[in-house]
Amino acid sequence: MKVFSTRKLMLTQTVILLAGTLFTWSKLIEQINIFLIKYDTLFRFQDITIPNPFTTPCLYGSSAFLIALFWSYYILLKPNKIQESYLRNFLIFCVIFAGTIVTYEFTEYYKIFDMEGIIKSCSPGTHPLKTPCFYGLLFFVAASTISVLNVRKDSHI
Repeated sequence: MKVFSTRKLMLTQTVILLAGTLFTWSKLIEQINIFLIKYDTLFRFQDITIPNPFTTPCLYGSSAFLIALFWSYYILLKPNKIQESYLRNFLIFCVIFAGTIVTYEFTEYYKIFDMEGIIKSCSPGTHPLKTPCFYGLLFFVAASTISVLNVRKDSHI
């Protein structure tokens, strides 16, 4: 029963990471298309009115989802308690990263500090609770919660 429950948790975590990966990469590709339509290149970093997708946290969050997805899938195929612990730590880091970005977006949206220059947000001008970063944070929180439960469950037996 223990192995089945652990496997079921890992499968759930992998599905959540797959959904997060599909969501974040679809938003990143959308950003890239908008930038390409406006500037005809991805290599323009100055004199722009919308941020280059390579300079936004979306690229890093999308990459983190892809890494976590492959890592979780690998553990699903070849269970390894040490790798599960490392993945848990990585997912907790991802929650902190995404939480920091959402906090930055709140700061920018409500003009708490005067940050001059182009906003390095995925969705400038959008309320932070409606941004892809916020939804990415929710996916990371769900995956890391399952990971914490899985590792804790295994360590108490």
